[in-house]
Amino acid sequence: MNTTLIGELIRLRYKLLWAKTRSRNGRIALFLAGYLILVAVLALLASGGFGAALLAVRRGQGEGVAQAMLSGVFLEAVLASAILGFGLNAIFSDLELRRYPLRAADRRIARHLTGIVDPFWALFLVLNLGLALGLYAAGTGNFGFGIVAVLLLFVCNYVVARIVALVVDRLMQRKGGAAILIGVIFALAFLPGTLGPYFKTHPEAWPATLKWLRFSPTFAAAAAMMRSGMEAVNGLGVIVLWTVGLLALLVRLENWPPQRTAAESVTIDWDARYERAGAFFGPHMGPLVAHWLRFYLRNTRTRAFTMLSLPLIGFLTYQIGSQMRGGSFFLAALGTFPAATFLGVARITVNQFGYSGGGFRRYFLLPFDPAAALRAGSYASLLLGGSAIPVLLAAWLAISPQRTNPAMLIMLACSSLTGLFLFHAAALWVSIYNPRKGNYQAALGNDLSLGGNVLLIGSMMLSLLLPRLLFKAWPAPFEPANWWMTAPLVLVAVALYVLSLKAAGPLFAARRERLLAIVEGRD
Repeated sequence: MNTTLIGELIRLRYKLLWAKTRSRNGRIALFLAGYLILVAVLALLASGGFGAALLAVRRGQGEGVAQAMLSGVFLEAVLASAILGFGLNAIFSDLELRRYPLRAADRRIARHLTGIVDPFWALFLVLNLGLALGLYAAGTGNFGFGIVAVLLLFVCNYVVARIVALVVDRLMQRKGGAAILIGVIFALAFLPGTLGPYFKTHPEAWPATLKWLRFSPTFAAAAAMMRSGMEAVNGLGVIVLWTVGLLALLVRLENWPPQRTAAESVTIDWDARYERAGAFFGPHMGPLVAHWLRFYLRNTRTRAFTMLSLPLIGFLTYQIGSQMRGGSFFLAALGTFPAATFLGVARITVNQFGYSGGGFRRYFLLPFDPAAALRAGSYASLLLGGSAIPVLLAAWLAISPQRTNPAMLIMLACSSLTGLFLFHAAALWVSIYNPRKGNYQAALGNDLSLGGNVLLIGSMMLSLLLPRLLFKAWPAPFEPANWWMTAPLVLVAVALYVLSLKAAGPLFAARRERLLAIVEGRD
């Protein structure tokens, strides 16, 4: 084994990891990993802290404590590995390691050693060992079986994390993989909020679930820690079986040939759907609007978030409506529907020229007012965001648990249009005064400026909370009989948008050099 070169690769991994944590996306990943650990600590404190855990152990509930702790650490390790190792794992893949004078066995050892020596793996191993030693010190744990169970679970945990990392890398290589990955992230994010109410309304399902969880690696490790004899041996056997099966899957995934990139078509279609949609804006603005429609719809993240925004809004409407007294899904929809109009396009809308790079210069070389490019981009975003409104109204008619009348549909449409125009009015100013150079091809990550993040997150929070707060202060406008009171809101939003569009045009030309320096990465 070439230990010298493998050691150099491990040092290179640490250097790259340190460099990544100093980048903007690396700091965000580090924050998310720390946030996950903080959530686990807060959950422990909310349940009574270590004192409550020790009391549960003394009362004979130590195995349940071990199950919860081991499962939490297991999930934290997988998520932290996926977040902090994203991008680095591809650098140390077998394909890249072939550049070094290493044999196949050495490449396999180097690939896994560079992954398992990441600092957070040592942290999670210490946490599990501390749990095993703590249970032994309390007089309820099995020292020998507990240490062996922790070591076997550590290996199993690492293999699961590697499989997740490989699946993520392979998904990102495929067309539509980003949408699938973002959908999985949303599903995992909202899964705890869904399971809690489900088990509360179906208490008989929890014992049945626990029976199946006994065959999971973390529950088997807890059994090996707390029991003795054949019961502890059976727990270790379950972990070994899981590890062997997962190792076979990992080897299969590593040997899977990489996805070939299909050749892009260079055929120019002068009568595509983009040109037909842009024709509604006249012969002067039509080609520009068609250009921006292409710019939006050819972006992977825009397509992914646009497709996922509709089921996400449906889920939020149901969750928020269920939590309200009396199940007011209509009031929840008045807040969630506006968010659906900008969630899919927000990444480019609040940073309109941040992804154009050197192509930004061409907007000042074409034979028209440069501010027309700003207006055309905003019009294209309005078209795409507004197209969600009829879909949302049709979905409301089809699956709404409340009885619907025409006045409710008008109110929902007015609420959606108000949010659409207000967001786009504010996005014009953020695009001019707080742009940021972004990567158009990046499917994941947060590359918005501070103003863009504030506008997007603030708009989401206002959309979800404002109707509920206003309803408590003044419920009359939310009655379907007073539907006409929502129409002025649309007029005000449209007026603000038109004024912003007119005022932003001259400023766009005046800030040309500043914008050019930012989008080209010179500032």
